[in-house]
Amino acid sequence: MRYVLGMAPTWEQIRGANYGTMGRTVRGVVHRPDGSWQLVLHAPEAAWRYENESGEPIFLENATDRWSRDADDAMVHAVKSPNTMYATIGIGSPSLLLRAYDTFPPASSHMFDNERFVDPSAPRAAIVRGREGWEVTALDQYTNETVTYVFDAELGVALRWQHGDEWMELENPALDEEFDPGLFRWTGPSRPAQDEIAKHQREHQERERALAEIPQAVPTWLPMTIVATSQSGDPRTGELSLSIHGQSPQFTLRRWVSAIGEPALEWPNDLTPQRYRCSLGDWTYEIRGYQDIDPTDCARIVQSIVPVDPPSREAAQIAAELAVEELDRREEELLEALGTGRVLTDHLVDESLLIRTDFTDDGAWREIAVAAMAPVSEGDSDLEFAAYLTCIDNRDYDGLTVDGLLGLIGEPPPYYAFLVDAETVRTPEHPIVAVYTGPDEPDRPRGRTFRVIPAEMWSVENNLSIANMDFESFADSTDDDGVFRGFPEPARPVEEVTTREIAQWIADDLDTDALRDFYAEIDGRKYPYPVSLFEVDLSEVHAQARDIDYGADVDLVGYEAFLEATARGGPALLGNVPAHRAQWTFVIDHESYRPIAAHRVGFSTYTPPDSETGVPQPMRLEVPFVCTEPVSLSSLTDRDDLVDREAVKRAVLAEAARLHGDAQITGGEPVLARIPRLAGFNIGCPVQVDGQHVFYIAIVTDAADAFIVQEVPPEGLRIVGPGEP
Repeated sequence: MRYVLGMAPTWEQIRGANYGTMGRTVRGVVHRPDGSWQLVLHAPEAAWRYENESGEPIFLENATDRWSRDADDAMVHAVKSPNTMYATIGIGSPSLLLRAYDTFPPASSHMFDNERFVDPSAPRAAIVRGREGWEVTALDQYTNETVTYVFDAELGVALRWQHGDEWMELENPALDEEFDPGLFRWTGPSRPAQDEIAKHQREHQERERALAEIPQAVPTWLPMTIVATSQSGDPRTGELSLSIHGQSPQFTLRRWVSAIGEPALEWPNDLTPQRYRCSLGDWTYEIRGYQDIDPTDCARIVQSIVPVDPPSREAAQIAAELAVEELDRREEELLEALGTGRVLTDHLVDESLLIRTDFTDDGAWREIAVAAMAPVSEGDSDLEFAAYLTCIDNRDYDGLTVDGLLGLIGEPPPYYAFLVDAETVRTPEHPIVAVYTGPDEPDRPRGRTFRVIPAEMWSVENNLSIANMDFESFADSTDDDGVFRGFPEPARPVEEVTTREIAQWIADDLDTDALRDFYAEIDGRKYPYPVSLFEVDLSEVHAQARDIDYGADVDLVGYEAFLEATARGGPALLGNVPAHRAQWTFVIDHESYRPIAAHRVGFSTYTPPDSETGVPQPMRLEVPFVCTEPVSLSSLTDRDDLVDREAVKRAVLAEAARLHGDAQITGGEPVLARIPRLAGFNIGCPVQVDGQHVFYIAIVTDAADAFIVQEVPPEGLRIVGPGEP
């Protein structure tokens, strides 16, 4: 059964739902920004198991022991001790998701506040990997930075944690499974953690020795700020003792031989802003730091460096060696990514498979796989997207057909897979086969296929992997040859106008009832509404309008006249204007702006579900009027007739004080920067009552600075006009 979001709960309700996961086992797949993921099992209080994408345990923990897989694939064993502190390097432990309640523990009876997650925002609906939840942002008072959580609407477990650009997401969460205690213990070969510590110490010492042998280039001048602090003195005599010290900016100085080339940035310098760079002699110098440093000071710092000789070997020879090493490293990574020898049935859960079924051209397979996984820039932004694929390169699958693939998979998952077959290899565009491998349904037959070019693999894989789009969305959007080359670019408007301009254009040429109704509505509006105009052919507009099935609950005005006017074809301009529970569509001449036709689609009034269905019922508030004029808030300016925000705030705080007596009340700022003066328009205002977040709605009336104010209850609020259900 699919969980359906209702009215937004309060933070206290969400926190309570997350508290409800305490003491319960939880399983889920934890995803990270680099595309990696782990299957995580947790049995409170201290049992953990992480599995990698191959199903191998990479971390195990129970009440007494910990095992972790090292880079050489060996397990490292540590006996836990109350005197040992464990640190997690990177973006954090999955416990931030599976044990989110640790960051906002229940209030202590000892008057000690141990909460990290403070001042949470109002919950808002969100979807994480196909699951519906509630997003809350708050301050992590340990780091004094913003943290965002999304909590599952059904289970209460955290689905997403985000801190800046760092995040984790939980997929397919499950509670209350019975876990075999043996899952949290390693019985295979391992080495003691003491050996691991000794190994790291040896590596650190070797690195320190190597660094000590590199001649340093130390600046002999630094910019300095003199700080003087008075200690004692006598105002009568002028005697004074000062504590004097100097402060210099903290920065990192990088250098490299210019002829060899710049080395790759490593942590933490990759996070530090560059302040200055210049070449001097054989060397290039770079200053990085979080503090601003004047460029003139930077130049003087570099000029003061006592230069050292570069390595005695030829720079070109060293550069050539580094290039070969980099090529070898990339080749090793590529060979691992190509999945040579992998067995398909070992990778059926939570992986997007790219399966090689044609072995006639190794070079082509390599080129296709690399292109399918390559990052792709989208639009004008700096964002890059990539398909996260598990490649299967195994001659056991030479000539594998779609039916053969379905037979190997059996029951889903997976719900889709990709094949590189003979046509993929020999066709210049290398279109890859996408196969639907989910349940066989009448409208979604198992084994349905389409092809996708490698450059669009990211779009297909990313959306299918999180169930953001279904298979048909892509299969139905292919070109005539069955290949998906991306969704068509959305039509771009040729002109941006307002309802006032449209009303002026059409005022003298209203030859149908629908056009007269359209004009009457937009001409009577208090605020102009922005409208985008698109170049169209009337015959296409006619076909689209004719083929829409509006259903029985829709009220159509001017529809038949609109079809008749657009049937003749020809160039025109098309626009849409929202109305109260309706939308107008109109076409005008592309040169004279003369009106051609307009029609209105009216939508039925919302009917709340029957209380007997068990669906939570929000509070119903009937007001004497509703706002029927759509308003573009971003188009409002200070020159418009606006409601005084301070008047709204005063009204809200007054009502909060009336309802909550002696409570400490703060906040009340309207969420909107500009408020139109329209009777029935409502504004949200967050208020804190004794530190608890409460939301209020203020409704504009037809009297100046008078408002209907209502506190929103936990079950939500539904505002209706006179006579509405």
